[in-house]
Amino acid sequence: MVGRVAVSDKPDVLWDRPELERLYARLTDEFEIPDRFEAVESKLDLIGRTIQTAVNLVQSRRSLRVEWYIVILIVFEIVLTLYEMFIRGR
Repeated sequence: MVGRVAVSDKPDVLWDRPELERLYARLTDEFEIPDRFEAVESKLDLIGRTIQTAVNLVQSRRSLRVEWYIVILIVFEIVLTLYEMFIRGR
C-alpha cells in the first residue's frame, strides 16, 4: 500500500502568516518541489502497477493450481466409480 502526500498544497502556516508567502515561493522554486513531486508520483504509479501485475500473476498461478486439483479429484471419482461398477459388480 502506498500513501500519497499533498506536497503541492501550501502549508497551513501561510494562512496565518502571509508574509512567508514569498519565502515559500522562493524555496519551492529553489528546490524544484513540483518537478520532484511529479517524478516521485510517476515512480509510485509505476511501482503500483508492477505490484498489481505481480499480485495478478500469483493469483493466476494459485487459481490454475486449484483447477488442476479439481480435475484430479474428478478423474479420481470417475476411476472409483468405474472400479465399483466393473470390479465389485461381478
